[in-house]
Amino acid sequence: MGKDDAAVANGAAEAAKTFKVSDKKKPPIHHLTSLARQPTQASLLRSIEKSSQVTVEFNEVCAWVPTLVLPGGGGPGKVGALLAKCKGGDGGTDVEAPKAPPPKERQVLFNISGEVTPGEVLALMGPSGGGKTSLLTLLGGRSTARLGGTISFNGAKMTKATKRKMGYVSQDDLLYAELTVYETLYFAALLRLPRSWSRADKLSRVEMVVEGLGLDRCRDTIIGSHMMRGVSGGERKRVSIGHELLINPSMLLLDEPTSGLDSTTALRLMHTLRTLASGGRTIITSIHQPSSRLYRQMDKLMLLSEGRCMYYGDAQGVATWFKLLGQPCPFGTNIADHILDLANGDVLVGGGNSASVGSGLDMLGLGVLGGADGVEGGAAVTARDVHQSLVAAFEQRKIGRGRGGIRPSDLEAMAAAAEAAAAAAGGTPRKGDGGSGDGDSEDAAASSGDQALSATAVKAEVEPAGGRGLELAAPAAPAPAPAGGEESKWGATWFDQIKILVVRCVKTRRFQSLSNQKFIQLIGVAVLAGMFWWQIGADLHSNQAALDVGGLLFFIELFMGFASLFAALFTFPAEFQMLVKERQSGMYRLSAFYVARTLSDLPMDCLLPSLFTWIVYFMGGLRLNAGAFFANWASVLLIVLTSQSVGLLIGATVMNPMNGQTVATIFMLSTMLVGGYYVRGIPVWISWLKYVSFIYWGWNLLLKIEFSNRAFPCSAIDAGSAAGNATLEALAQSSGGVCSVRSADIFEVDVDEPVTKEVCILIAMFIFLRLCIYYALQYKTTFKGRK
Repeated sequence: MGKDDAAVANGAAEAAKTFKVSDKKKPPIHHLTSLARQPTQASLLRSIEKSSQVTVEFNEVCAWVPTLVLPGGGGPGKVGALLAKCKGGDGGTDVEAPKAPPPKERQVLFNISGEVTPGEVLALMGPSGGGKTSLLTLLGGRSTARLGGTISFNGAKMTKATKRKMGYVSQDDLLYAELTVYETLYFAALLRLPRSWSRADKLSRVEMVVEGLGLDRCRDTIIGSHMMRGVSGGERKRVSIGHELLINPSMLLLDEPTSGLDSTTALRLMHTLRTLASGGRTIITSIHQPSSRLYRQMDKLMLLSEGRCMYYGDAQGVATWFKLLGQPCPFGTNIADHILDLANGDVLVGGGNSASVGSGLDMLGLGVLGGADGVEGGAAVTARDVHQSLVAAFEQRKIGRGRGGIRPSDLEAMAAAAEAAAAAAGGTPRKGDGGSGDGDSEDAAASSGDQALSATAVKAEVEPAGGRGLELAAPAAPAPAPAGGEESKWGATWFDQIKILVVRCVKTRRFQSLSNQKFIQLIGVAVLAGMFWWQIGADLHSNQAALDVGGLLFFIELFMGFASLFAALFTFPAEFQMLVKERQSGMYRLSAFYVARTLSDLPMDCLLPSLFTWIVYFMGGLRLNAGAFFANWASVLLIVLTSQSVGLLIGATVMNPMNGQTVATIFMLSTMLVGGYYVRGIPVWISWLKYVSFIYWGWNLLLKIEFSNRAFPCSAIDAGSAAGNATLEALAQSSGGVCSVRSADIFEVDVDEPVTKEVCILIAMFIFLRLCIYYALQYKTTFKGRK
C-alpha cells in the first residue's frame, strides 16, 4: 500500500470514529476509546473495593420548597387592604369574605421509593418540572428543600466521608470561566485526589480524563462565559463530568449529562457510565430525550411526572407495562419519546383507545379510571383522566413492590395470566390495544420488541475490536490504592490547599484585576486630581490652603474606599455557587479557601491604589518627606483593605447584587457624612456613628501624617479661632512668626498627636471584619436538609 493510500485509509478511519472492526496491528487512533498518553498506570476505571461500594435506598421521599411567588399574587396586600377599607367607608360597598392564606410551601416530590445497588445505572426520565433534579439534589445532599421520608447510604445517613466518595454533575456547568480546560482539571486533581498519590500520578489522571473525554483539542482554551468566548456547550459538559471522574467516585450523580451533546457522543458517554458501573459504582443520572440506542444502555428506569412516579423498574419492561395499561408504543416510535409523551399527559384517548385504557386497568385488577377520578362508565374520558389513572395504576400496583421495582418476569407472568383470563371469558386475547383488531397491536408489539434489544448489540456497535469499548484506561497494573482510609480525608494538606488555591485565585482574576480598563480609570482619575490640586500642599500660606489639602486627602480616601468596596461587593455573589459546589464535594477546607483568597488579593488589590497614591501625592505637592510619604502610602493601603473588607462582608451576607448595592450605598454615604469633612458639629444623639466609620479614622490618620508639627504662618491664623489676640501675639513672638497647623485650629482633630490610636482602630476593624466574613461564609455554605 502506497503512502497516499495509507493516508486515505487513516483519514477514513478518523472520520468514522473507529466504529469499525479494526486490525489490532494498526496504530491506535486518538479518540474516546483509545488513549495514547499513559505515562503512569493510575487507572480511572479501577474497580471499587467492596468496602467502598455504596448502596442507595430511598423510601417514601417527599420534598417541599418555599413558595416564593404566592398564587394570585399573594392577595391584595396591606396597601390594597387599606385602600379597600377607605373605599368601604363611603357605604354601599360589598365586603368580600376573607380569603384563606396561600400555602407557604409547595410539594415537588410525592412518595418516591427506590434502590440502586453497585453496578447499576438508574436513569431518571420525565418532562421538565417533573422532579428529576429535585430528587437528584436530595440524594446528593445538596438540597435545601424540606425532606420527608428516608434516604440511606449502606443503611446509614449521609456523612462527610460518603460525600467525598460521591461525584455530582449539576445541570448547570459550574466552572471558572477564566481557567482553561486543562487548568480546571489540574487544580481539581491536586485538591481532590488522595494525598498518597504522587504528583506524576495526579497529572497522569488529568491526561487520561482529557484524552478519554475528547478534550485534547480544547485543552488550552478557556472555559468562557457569556462575556468571554470559550469552549462549546458540549465540551463544557464534558469538562464538568471529567471534574467528577477524576476522583474515581463510588457513587456518581449526573443531572442531564447528555444535554448539548450529539447522539454519538451521548451514546459514548452513556456507555462510559455503564463501564464505570461495572466496576462497582452506583450511578444515578437524569436523561433528557435519549435516543433509542442510548435508552438501551439503561439498567433501571424511573419515570417521573409532576413529582410522582409513573414507572420504576427494569428499563426494558416499560413498553410492556404501558402496553398492558392500554398505551402501546406506536410502530416506528422511540420508546423513550413514547413514555415522555405519556408523562406529559399526551395519552391515547378516543377512537376506541379509551376503552383499552379502562380494560387494561381492569386487567391489572385496578378500577382506577372509573372510581378514583369519578368518571362514570358512559362519561367521556379526557387525557387528564387517563394520565392520572396511569399514575394511580403504578402507585396501586400489585407487582414490583420491592426495592428493585418492576421486573420483566413479573410483567410476562401478568400478561400471560391476563390473556388466559380473557380467553376463558370467551374473548379474543388482547395484543395491547383492547382488541381493536386493526393490526396496530402487532405493530406495537413489534416496535416494543425492537426497543427491547439487548445491550449486547449496542455494545458491539460502539466497541472496536479488542473489547475496550469506551474505557478511559485499561492499565496493565492497578494504581496504588490510598492507604488506610485516606479517601475519607482531605486530598491535600491545609498548607498545600492554600498554595494551590492561591495560584488558582490569581489565574481566575487575571482578566479582571489587571485589566486595561482599571488601569486607565485609576491613572486617569489620579492625573485629573493631581491637576485640580496642583502643588496645593507645597505652600500653606492660608487657612484655605490647609483646607484644600485636607480636601485632597479626603478625596484620596473616599475614591479608593468607594472603588475597593464596590469592586469587592460582587466577589462572593459571583463565586457563591462554585464555592458551595466545591465545599460540598470536599475539595478543601473553607479556612484554606479564605486564607488563599485573602493572600491572593493582597498584591493585586494593592498595586492600583499604590499607583494612584504615587501620582496624586507628588502632583498635589504633599509633604516631601520620606517618612510622611511611606506613612501616607501605608495608610491608604490600610484604608483600602478595610473598605474592601466591608464590601466582602456585605457581599457574603447579602448575596443578591441589587440588595447588596443598596446596603453598600447607604453605608458609604452614612460613613462619609460623619467623616468630619462635610459636616461639623453633628448632634450628640447621632454623632456616635463617626466612631464606627473607617472614613473618620482614616481621614484623621492622613491629617496627622500630613500636618504633624508642620509650620504655618502665624499671620495667616484667624484670631477668632485662636485663644484671643493676646495669645496669638505671644505665640508669634515666641516662635519668630512661625506657628503650626495645630495652633491654627483648622481641623477638629489634634494633628500633633501620635497616630497610634487611628492605626490600631483601623487594624482592629480590618481583623474584625475579616472574621465576620469567614463566619458569614461558613453559615452560607453549610446546607442541611430541613425536616
